[in-house]
Amino acid sequence: MRRRLFWLLGGWIVGALSAAWLRRRVRQGVSRYAPVRLRQDVADRSSALFHGIRRIAGEIAVAGQNSSEEARYARRDLNYGSTRQHRRPIRLVPNDR
Repeated sequence: MRRRLFWLLGGWIVGALSAAWLRRRVRQGVSRYAPVRLRQDVADRSSALFHGIRRIAGEIAVAGQNSSEEARYARRDLNYGSTRQHRRPIRLVPNDR
């Protein structure tokens, strides 16, 4: 059991270190070979994307907080509740038309 744990942790450590090393090498290569304008455009687009995601997440959070009141009004307006009758759909019996 100790051997398995040793190799599991060893593999995890080697994988994490190699991923960090590879990430750093790729970033260095991109910064070395990419034109300045292209790098700036990519950075602007990615930051705009993250800002949009954060804005949408904030709107969803606010809507979730307000949804209980709106749901009560919507149910009342659509006549849902104890007065609504649920009926099963009519199905045709085979060979009976």
